[in-house]
Amino acid sequence: MRRFANIRANIHANIHANIRANIHANIHANISANIRANIHTNIRANISANIRANIHANIRANIHANIHANISANICANIRANIHANIRANIHANIHANISANIHANIRANIHANIHANISANIRANIRANIRANIHANIHANISANIHAVLQFEFQTVLKSSALVFDASRRFFICSHQTGVLLSNVLWSSVCCACKQ
Repeated sequence: MRRFANIRANIHANIHANIRANIHANIHANISANIRANIHTNIRANISANIRANIHANIRANIHANIHANISANICANIRANIHANIRANIHANIHANISANIHANIRANIHANIHANISANIRANIRANIRANIHANIHANISANIHAVLQFEFQTVLKSSALVFDASRRFFICSHQTGVLLSNVLWSSVCCACKQ
């Protein structure tokens, strides 16, 4: 009886060991083969071969293969989708950021350029205006000074040989005939006819 019990125990132990070994071997073999080769071709080949061989091992192998394939496909699809979404988001963000930065930079550059241009133009315009004003002022001053000098010289010359009297309080000349006056800034030709004679 002990002998038969040992035989049965060994048989059961060998059966369970072989089942476990075959299950693990088939799972690892099918997973490795399906990952390295073509999943669809492997599934068809494994279904036909495993139906004739070990149904339970084939079911487990196919389940694992499909799980891994679906996980891998979903991971790749999600990675691609996330990459494209991130690329699009980054492109749009960079475009908007660059547009805003360029707008602000251009505004600042234009403001500075306009300020410098206006300052330069105003400086040049003021310089030219001041030059013109100074030239005109100097011309008028020189002309007035020269006219006064000439007139004063002429009047003094004429006074020596005529009857004109200079009224210093009223700053004009009075002719001795009392028929006309000669202002200090009026030419000699405005004197009365008697004084001209």
